[in-house]
Amino acid sequence: MINFSKYISLPIVLFALAALIRVLWLGDIPGGLNQDEASTGYDAWALLQDGIDRHGISWPVNFIAWGSGQNALYAYLSMPFIALFGLTTTSVRLAAAILGVASVWIFWRLGKRSGSHMGLWALLIIATSPWQIMASRWALESNAAPAVVLFATYCFARARENNKWLYFGSALLAISVYAYGTAYVFAPAFMLCAWIFVGYDRKFQWKPYALSALIAFIIALPMMVFIFNNSFGNSTLHWGPISIPKYPGEARYDGIFLPLMSNGWEQIPNNAVAVIQLLLGAQDDGLPWNAIPTWGAQYWILTPFLMLGIAFALREKSLTDRLMLAWLICALLTAFCTSANINRINLIWLPALWLAARGLWLFSPKATLNRIAQISVFALGVLFSVHYFTSWQARIADNFFVGLGESIQAVLKAAPKDAPIVITNNSVYTSTLFFAQPDPKEYVRSVQIPNRNSPFQTVEKFGRFSFGIQPENIGTQHYWVAHISELNQFNLFAYNLHTFGNYAAVTRKTPEQMMCLKALDVQPLTGQQDYQTFALNKEVDATDLGLPIAGGIFNEGFGVHGNSQWSMELPASAERLELGMGLSSSSGCSDGQRFKILVDNKLAFDSSIMRPGQLKFASIPLNRAKRISFVTEAGASNRCDHGLWVTPVIKHCL
Repeated sequence: MINFSKYISLPIVLFALAALIRVLWLGDIPGGLNQDEASTGYDAWALLQDGIDRHGISWPVNFIAWGSGQNALYAYLSMPFIALFGLTTTSVRLAAAILGVASVWIFWRLGKRSGSHMGLWALLIIATSPWQIMASRWALESNAAPAVVLFATYCFARARENNKWLYFGSALLAISVYAYGTAYVFAPAFMLCAWIFVGYDRKFQWKPYALSALIAFIIALPMMVFIFNNSFGNSTLHWGPISIPKYPGEARYDGIFLPLMSNGWEQIPNNAVAVIQLLLGAQDDGLPWNAIPTWGAQYWILTPFLMLGIAFALREKSLTDRLMLAWLICALLTAFCTSANINRINLIWLPALWLAARGLWLFSPKATLNRIAQISVFALGVLFSVHYFTSWQARIADNFFVGLGESIQAVLKAAPKDAPIVITNNSVYTSTLFFAQPDPKEYVRSVQIPNRNSPFQTVEKFGRFSFGIQPENIGTQHYWVAHISELNQFNLFAYNLHTFGNYAAVTRKTPEQMMCLKALDVQPLTGQQDYQTFALNKEVDATDLGLPIAGGIFNEGFGVHGNSQWSMELPASAERLELGMGLSSSSGCSDGQRFKILVDNKLAFDSSIMRPGQLKFASIPLNRAKRISFVTEAGASNRCDHGLWVTPVIKHCL
């Protein structure tokens, strides 16, 4: 019989679970695509296609992006996946997931250098880390920096064995300056600390350090020239195919690095307090893509163990612990000078996790207590993962523009080649680039940017796409991508509405599609509901007419409450029903409601559970059915379940 325990150990199982959490459903969770991801993805794809980014610059060391810059390293790391799989949400996130999984592995390897107990604690702490899980699942380019620094730290931890590790560590730390602007200050400070600690117990030899410095200097030279050029230069520089961009306006790092800001030095003390609060257990920074309230970037119960780990590192002579402590101190000093939120100070989290693991490791000799602590941390990781993969996704739908990509692709499929398409607003122009994938040279030629000197440029138009739905111009267009809050401007008599998440593909109906359309007369509805009766052209309990839903107000339809079923006979010639549905804007305390349509007592449509702020449209074939029923089902409670059926339109030709 095969002894599987000989080959599969607890750490291997834990690592496998950590890897799965970081890669499963990568293209679907988080749903949609954030504008930072779209920007990175399109520029990487454009470079692969034509060797230029969306500003027409060849192989830049840093992207101009919106006008004030975006770090370029992540885009270059994502290129192999984009080349293999095309430009998709999954392909642009794969580099983040792989960096996340590799970081878990390296963290574990570093821990094992201090013994199996520390190895398991290091693996358990990073595997269950809320910050590290979330950072591994979306393509925020700055989150590449902590991973690169971790790989450098691993090299430095082995540098006493062989000088090659010193060279690799110095090179990787120099590469980190292309990952995030905070590394401009952090990297040289930490590199000096690492060199000191590596040389502490060995006879000093100047040649390895001189060669390390030369390697780091050569690698970082283009970035140093980039910073100098944006401080004193006048134009973009070209070194063969490589470009050193000159921003048209203020550089992004000037806007977040406090010493470079007006009155910035005065803000540093308060900012330092905010950084320490985030480190020691503040639940979130108000940005839902960075942390989940109640969980935070890291579990607050780790705070006392972090303090123990810091005390241990100050006392002991372990090279790895000293490197991690130096990393944390250098990162904190950098963070104090950086306008703080969780992703801007992302360099503090990995050393903090290591030192917390070291604090927990101190209890390893107490077997029972150690096992209870390990099970507790693992349970926290499971509970966090369940929350993240389920209910939290609805919370971040707006921030990741859920449904926008599908709506763009649906309109592109429906519209003739080169037909004008109007997109909801210019805040999503990078998503339009990502999903429409216009030729980079054509984009550069056609893009209209009113103020190119702005740090956040506004794009009004490029190619066939224009931005901003204007009510007075709706009558002259045929194809739109609209946010659901704008759909009350499009009636179902003249437009086809296909909703995807928070967005919709809108197309003008042909004369044939408009024939025989009539508003459904709901006066004959009969049925019941758990509170009052259905309300015509308003929500239940409302005094004013109007059906407020998803930020818009519809004029026609009816409101229901909680569990309801209302039915009516259909005309003999009924062919199709079109309508929208969702919870009223006043239903913020609802835990959700389900909308169903039965045709001749058979289920024809099921919305699944809808939350406040959502809106769906459906087109239901009737095939000359005799009876239709509008059904709603409350969630766990019917509290605040003010359901709305809006703009019902029926097609039947006499």
